[in-house]
Amino acid sequence: MSRESWLEEKRHEAVRLRDVATNAVVPSNRDFSQFIGSRRGDLALVPRLKRRGLTGAGWRDLDILAMARELDETEIAALAVCTAAEHGGSLADLTAVSRAVSAPVLRDDLCIDEMQVFDSRLRGADAVRLPVTELANDHLELLIDIAISLHMTPVLDVSCDRDLDRIPMRNPHCLGVNCVDAEGFADLPRVCALAQRVPSHVVVLLLAEVRSLVSGSSLRGHVDAIVVGDALFGTADLAGDVERFLRG
Repeated sequence: MSRESWLEEKRHEAVRLRDVATNAVVPSNRDFSQFIGSRRGDLALVPRLKRRGLTGAGWRDLDILAMARELDETEIAALAVCTAAEHGGSLADLTAVSRAVSAPVLRDDLCIDEMQVFDSRLRGADAVRLPVTELANDHLELLIDIAISLHMTPVLDVSCDRDLDRIPMRNPHCLGVNCVDAEGFADLPRVCALAQRVPSHVVVLLLAEVRSLVSGSSLRGHVDAIVVGDALFGTADLAGDVERFLRG
């Protein structure tokens, strides 16, 4: 899925959400940034729940809810739920997972409109992903303010120095680093270079997929947490692999 087609999907979604009842929104009581913001000597894991991988592999029969509950029993920092149609995701997945787990939940999708932020919270999300590249400064600030007013964490999706320069570090938010290679996986040297520019008090989350948990482990000391989907699917011992990763 190209970034532009993903954004087009979100534009259509935003139009459909115009009648969402914002007066029914209740603030979050799960602090996503606090849960993932361990010291960088450690590395928190945020499993990504989705039904399709970067290589085209599909998991149509995947029981998202059962997987979420199994992961919630481990020491994961949070969960990320893909809601983009291209990944086989849906807002129904977000609602179901958010209700079933105790861990904070990130809506792992591009939110480009204020109604998407409200709707994400209505469905139980504790954090939303805001694409810095595609949002004008005033619009980005509006979405950040709305998220914060709902006690949600705005995860600012950045992929280059230019994106980073637009974010005032005096009032930092969670930075989601999304540097990818030609195949769509995390470009680790670029990730480390960009993360190095971020002050140590700012929480840094890797949004791009790593090729394996082993390669993800190399980011200890560079970022606070990584979102992992592809590298977890197909494992015979999901909870065991997660626990071994967290033990380092």
